[in-house]
Formats: sequence, structure tokens, C-alpha cells
Amino acid sequence: MTSGDFTIGGIFPLHYRVELPPTDYIKRPLAAQCQGFDLRAFRWALTMTLAVEEINNRKDLLPNHTLAYSIFDSCGAPVTAQKAVLSVLNGQDVVQSVICSGASTLLGLIGESGSSQTVVVSRTLEPFRIPMISYFSTCSCLSDRKQFPTFFRVVPSDDYQVKAIAQLLKWFDWTWFGMVTEDDDYGRFALQGLKREIENTNICLAYHEMIPKDYIQEQVLKILKVMKESTAKVVVVFSGEGEFYPFLREFVTQNITGIQWIASEAWVTASMLAESYPFLDGTIGFAVRQGHIPGLQDYLKTVTPESYPSNPQVQELWEALYGCSPSTSSLKSHLPSCTGKETLRQEHSAFMNTSSPRVAYNVYKAVYAFAHSLHNLIHCKQGNGPFENSSCANLNNVFPWQVNIPKGLRRTDFHKE
Repeated sequence: MTSGDFTIGGIFPLHYRVELPPTDYIKRPLAAQCQGFDLRAFRWALTMTLAVEEINNRKDLLPNHTLAYSIFDSCGAPVTAQKAVLSVLNGQDVVQSVICSGASTLLGLIGESGSSQTVVVSRTLEPFRIPMISYFSTCSCLSDRKQFPTFFRVVPSDDYQVKAIAQLLKWFDWTWFGMVTEDDDYGRFALQGLKREIENTNICLAYHEMIPKDYIQEQVLKILKVMKESTAKVVVVFSGEGEFYPFLREFVTQNITGIQWIASEAWVTASMLAESYPFLDGTIGFAVRQGHIPGLQDYLKTVTPESYPSNPQVQELWEALYGCSPSTSSLKSHLPSCTGKETLRQEHSAFMNTSSPRVAYNVYKAVYAFAHSLHNLIHCKQGNGPFENSSCANLNNVFPWQVNIPKGLRRTDFHKE
């Protein structure tokens, strides 16, 4: 991959859980271990690389200039997301053979998916005035411009989602419901918002339980006991896929039935809906708007161990899809070697499903938002520029604060979409 004139970063939950080592401080702490390769998130990351390559091949956008990128793994946790963003700022490669190109100063970041991770990353970037565009963080807490002045997003705030869920409860005359959330800002602000929306109505919250960040079976069983004993059979769940999956697995093991799930946008289109049928049969929720990304499926088909022999994420992709280890890999694996005849097919839906991209489409839009901002800098006319004394940016030394994200992104009225 080639370097570029302008570098943007990307943070994606390429793994959906992290195992933190014990901190007894009697010996050097071990590094956190990321586990559970996320096929969807890898597709999101590749969508970013596709968008960058597409822009670099265009003549009408960033003419005579190119974008470069660095992509890091947050492992779906705030602590590893912070480590990733610090590595980005320091110009370090936190992951061996990370998908990356270019070496110029970071001008902006695309990420993160989880709201808790985004809060940490945005606060880390803010002192450096580095703009960040999130493709999937919906927490209403992030709308506070005083706390997050350099944060933008291409998804609506949960303020709109809780309004819609309240209307849904009212429409079906579900007067009692339970609520299960993540134990973080995403869950807490959703709870506050939904409580606010049902005030002065005949809708009542029967119980609220929080899924522990670290899976503890005893705590999960207590939550399931509350659900089984409650007469409220409608359950609203605000949780990410990675946090909800182990909880759901225990739910299936306990063979609990008769629950009407209302899913938040974070998991309503997740593959586990199909995997956990019939326990999630009838689940309803509000999904992120889908879009169209030309050429994405063909691009994904080019991601093979032969094309990326030293990329650990591609090895993990093959291991997840085929249960074998690519022969070109230098990493240790207990799986049998692949035959070399494996090819990506449409049935690998979690990775190859491009018929109705939602989060991937948001990633695509976020890359283009940065590209258009930089395009405006390139075409700035001295004496009519946006900076002090109507000046323009020095294109040989652009600062992150000069990357003026299009004002339209601030004013987007998602309520009307």
C-alpha cells in the first residue's frame, strides 16, 4: 500500500471481547487478550479501505492528493480503545501487520462503534482538536458539544430511538415492560431517555437490569430469574452484540420462552438473531438506515491469505469461516492447514452480506465526509479563507483543527429521515 498526503485513522471492534489480566502488581502486567473475531466489524474496516482507494482513484475529489489510513482494533472495550487511540497519536503500530498505509500526521479519526469506547476516544482526541466521526455510536450523551466539541457522527442520537420505542409500546398497548442494558453510558442514557418518554403515560417499567461487563454467570442467572418471575414479558434491550451474546447464550441454555424482545439498533440486525431462533423469534426494533456501496462485494472477495499473507486479521477470517489455518500464516494455530481452495462465498453472510449495508454504509459516508473537508481546504482561495485574516491552510502542514467537518453534518436532521 502507498503512503498519502493526508492520513485518517480508523478504530473498529475487530474482536468483540477482551480478557484483562490480573493486576496484582507483583510482576509486569500482561497485555490484554482480544478474543472473538468479529466478521461484521472486519467488513466495516475493509469498507473504509475501499472508500479511501475509491477516493484516491477519483479525479474530481482531492485532485493530485491522496488519502492514507491507519486502522486499529478496539477489541470492543474502552480500555483497549484508549490504548489504540494513544498508539494512533504516537504513530505506533499497536497490532502487528495492522491494516495501514501512509505515515503522515493524523488529521481525523473514524470510530468507534460502541458509545463507551467512543466517549473515551473522543475525550483523548479533544485536547489535540482532532475531529472524530462515529459510524455507530448513538448515545445521547455524545450530543453535548461542550464535552465533545470535536465529535461528529453519521447516525442519529438515541434520543430519537427511545421516542420511537415509547411510541411502539404505546401502539401495542404494552403497559408493562422490563429493560436490560449494558452497564455503561449507552445503557444508562437509554434508560434515562425511555423513562422520560413514558412519564405521564400508562406505560410502566417493571424492572431494569444491567448486563455485567465481564461475564459472571451468577449475575446473569439473577437477571434471568427476574425476567422469568416478572409478569412483564416485553423486554427492551440496549446492548451491543458482544455484550449481549453471552447473556443470550445463557438465556437459551435456561430454555426461557414467551419473551417479546425489543432490540436497540446495536443488535437488531446482528447475525445472532438467526442463530438463536426460535428464542428471538418475533424480535422487533429500529435499524440504522441502509445504503448502497458499489463494488463492496467484489472488493471483499479480494481479501485472501494470498493477497495479505502477513495480515493476522485475514488469518482470523479464514479460521472463523473455514476452521483451518492458512498455510502462509506465520502465527501459531492449533487448527489444521487450509487446502488453499477455500473461496469467499455469499453464504458467509456475516462477512459477505452486502445486500443492505447499514453500519458499513455509515463508515463509507464518514470517509467521504473527511475527503470533502480536505477537498475544501485544497480549493481554498487566499483572502477568502476560513481562518484568521481570511487565510487558507498550508497544504504541506495541515493541522487537525483545520479539517473543518462540513457544517451539514452538524445540522443533519435525522428525525426527518
